[in-house]
Amino acid sequence: MKIVVDTSSFFYGFQLDGKNEYLTTYSVLDEIKGKTMKREVELRIDLLKIFEPSQTTIGNVMRTARETGDLDQLSRTDIELIALAMEKGAILLSNDLSVQNVCRKVGVKYLTFSSKQIETEIEWGYRCIGCGRKFERYQEECPHCGSELKRYPRKRKAIRGPT
Repeated sequence: MKIVVDTSSFFYGFQLDGKNEYLTTYSVLDEIKGKTMKREVELRIDLLKIFEPSQTTIGNVMRTARETGDLDQLSRTDIELIALAMEKGAILLSNDLSVQNVCRKVGVKYLTFSSKQIETEIEWGYRCIGCGRKFERYQEECPHCGSELKRYPRKRKAIRGPT
């Protein structure tokens, strides 16, 4: 089985065991901090294949994340990991709920390494805390009154079972 591993997997002590094909991106390796965690990854680096997804696939993931309202919640690394899983037909290992939400939209299967898993597919919108106007995309401030915008769920869809 092909599994794309995100940075938080290493933070939570995920061990590459050689039973599966493990994939990741260079940006994940750049995010790994601390001597102990770096040493663990270096000891098993031969079990980890590193790829860069195409800009086309990254653009597709970004469009979908923008549609769901998750784009501002995802890092560049998150977007690259979803794109890599799409390109390689792999399962993504992540506890990040925004990552899981976008994965469901683009058809990428995911696993979690704890009980943290989305139960509802959500499309997010933004609402002004001052005048109450709603927007589909994030903006620094409301163009009408200048107040802050907060994220809110525009659409919800219950999820039946894991991906």
